[in-house]
Amino acid sequence: MLKYSLAPLVLIILIICDWMGPQFAWIFFIGFSLFIVIGDTLAGNDTQHYQEDGNRFNPFLYLVLPLLFLKIFNISLLGMGNPDSWIHSLLSGASFFNIWIRPTTHFDLIGMILSSGLLIGGIGTVVGHELVHRKRRSTGFKISNWLLALTWDPAFGIEHVHGHHKYVATYQDPESARRGESVYHFIARSTWGTLRNAWKWEKERLAGKGLSPFSIHNQMFQVYARSALITCVVALGGSISLIVYFGSVIWAKVLLETVNYLEHYGLVRLPGTAIEPRHSWNSNHRISSYLLFNLTRHSAHHEKSNLPFWKMNPYSDAPMLPYGYLTMVYFILLIPWVYRRIMIRELKDWDNRFASREELELLSQYQ
Repeated sequence: MLKYSLAPLVLIILIICDWMGPQFAWIFFIGFSLFIVIGDTLAGNDTQHYQEDGNRFNPFLYLVLPLLFLKIFNISLLGMGNPDSWIHSLLSGASFFNIWIRPTTHFDLIGMILSSGLLIGGIGTVVGHELVHRKRRSTGFKISNWLLALTWDPAFGIEHVHGHHKYVATYQDPESARRGESVYHFIARSTWGTLRNAWKWEKERLAGKGLSPFSIHNQMFQVYARSALITCVVALGGSISLIVYFGSVIWAKVLLETVNYLEHYGLVRLPGTAIEPRHSWNSNHRISSYLLFNLTRHSAHHEKSNLPFWKMNPYSDAPMLPYGYLTMVYFILLIPWVYRRIMIRELKDWDNRFASREELELLSQYQ
């Protein structure tokens, strides 16, 4: 059970790094990246899953939100050294907060954006994704809305549940990457398609209740209102805090869409047919599985999306990624030619071992 404490533990370490000084953001970013990449390479696979119905794993999920709120508050404290910021006026008399009054270079700010966005997207959005599948009025669902509000992205939760899980691995799904598609083209296509489809779904849902889409009942507006409230807290720190926050939001969004790109890249499914484990790239790499609450078991997630993360089957016979999630993400973003070379081999294996005759025919039409 304690292995799933890795995500909140990593967030606590980042918060401590904030208190130690801006230069520690780079130390955290590099150290964390190496820990995940090397850990996934050396620690093997995790194939354990639990069938119990208890909620003893939920505290690890729920703890992420207050820790990220504290992280956001730390970003607002960057304005302590600016006499014109509201946070300076409010807290400069409190000696504890004076540790933030220190020079910050552009290099430091980049490190803060990279480290903050990595965890806001890599942990916050992942937990938001897990909880958005819970019942609408549950505690978990409400927490998911706040977690998605951190990145100004309510459309993801709506489209993911009502669109992606229905159309996955088809050309109708904006969140499924096509063979040969560049990640940057995919990020633009997926972002726009997700926004369009989420708005359409909300509009139709509210119309069915006789309500206007431009009302407080619109789930997108509800999350955007939370996002605006969070941004107001950040704005207490002035321009530097806002730059770091929105830089982190953009980086978190890039990470989210890169993971979307990774999870179904090049796979196809005949529209209307059953969604099977072979329609997602799976991964059981131990460290990523612990940190991401088994998001890596994506084949099981799409087979039964209502299952909580601890019940998901590791499916060792599903299409498998050769490296851990973060390793693959860095390949995609930094050395995409290496990623393409890897996936040419993996897709050839998928065509031979997993694809149906109809899917191969569909592929021949697309290429």
